[in-house]
Amino acid sequence: MKKAISMMTAIAALALVVPAGASATPAAVPAVTKTADVTAATDRILVKFAPGKAAVDKEKVHAALGGKVKRELAQGKSGWTLVEVPAGQAEAYKAKYEKNPNIEKAELDLVYTKTALPNDPLIGQQWHHTNVKSSAAWGVVTGSTKTIAIIDTGIDLDHPDLAAKIVPGATFVDRTTTADDDEGHGTHCAGIAAGIGNNGVGISGMDQTAKLMPVKVLNKRGSGYTSDIIEGVYFAADNGADVLSMSLGGGGATSAFQDAINYAHGKNKIVVAAAGNSGVSTLSYPAAYNNVLSVAATDQNDVKTSWSNYGSSWVDVAAPGLSIYSTYNDGGYTTMSGTSMATPLVAGLLSLTWGANPGATNAGVINRVLTTADNTAGVGSYYKYGRVNAYNAVFGF
Repeated sequence: MKKAISMMTAIAALALVVPAGASATPAAVPAVTKTADVTAATDRILVKFAPGKAAVDKEKVHAALGGKVKRELAQGKSGWTLVEVPAGQAEAYKAKYEKNPNIEKAELDLVYTKTALPNDPLIGQQWHHTNVKSSAAWGVVTGSTKTIAIIDTGIDLDHPDLAAKIVPGATFVDRTTTADDDEGHGTHCAGIAAGIGNNGVGISGMDQTAKLMPVKVLNKRGSGYTSDIIEGVYFAADNGADVLSMSLGGGGATSAFQDAINYAHGKNKIVVAAAGNSGVSTLSYPAAYNNVLSVAATDQNDVKTSWSNYGSSWVDVAAPGLSIYSTYNDGGYTTMSGTSMATPLVAGLLSLTWGANPGATNAGVINRVLTTADNTAGVGSYYKYGRVNAYNAVFGF
């Protein structure tokens, strides 16, 4: 998240949104090792002796191989033994046991966890939850007590899938008196990040229980001044927001904006911003500022969308951003596309991950989400890390 700074401008514009159809852990689980889909204990393996080896001194075999019998599964009826091995060496000891002529089979002790699909009736339209493994993540933690500031066009304050979790916000847009959304973009982002989950209504956000803070810095045409956005960042940082989500861009770099971000980061906040939708590698702000986690957009196949900005030197991670279904103004729902949609998904994952380890620092949570991302296409060229994986982020954190 160490990034260069280029030219200066005074106006920031809403990150492009492409509407659909338009052109365009259980506490007892030990340390684990992960792939995208399978998790296994690192300090134990399952062992089965070969048929006809009943007379073999099994304790001597284990002693020679370096394992220690933990217990016989099903009191010996299964034929399998749980064997303790040195921490972090399960793979190596599995291979060692398999080479011994007395052993028929050795396997890793895989870890399973419950999955938790909320009862929100429209969640089937949210394909992104499948790709980032939200259901498995919700089996570990469904939400947090954190607050996500949506620094945008505001939020529909009466939306049935959002209203109960909205905390006091502010507006910095001329001729407005509340943070109510008069454009729709901010409401859509709010639902992706933290729409109320498991309430039998609409959709579910990534963090089902986090609070939402509406910080209105963009007007009904979706644009706003750097000065207003800076005020919004300071307000969010000073009034209880933990994650600041900015699905906006188009301006150049200013020292004043970087100072605001540094202020928030120094107060243990996390700032997330959209990489932009011009399909170029040119730096875009605020995503390219230091201390900002910048987000590119991917499609259902985990491939960067044609319009997402990119560049592994300044874009940190990717998340689904094509045809994302979420809340909209006047209590509605709609599908939109853009890095604007990928950004609040990551913001929600950051707060969800923080919920799994409330004592973590902002840097610790950021590192966890980045380093547990799936190694999808584009890593090292389009973005530094891969497409976020919610389950990997929260499990064992």
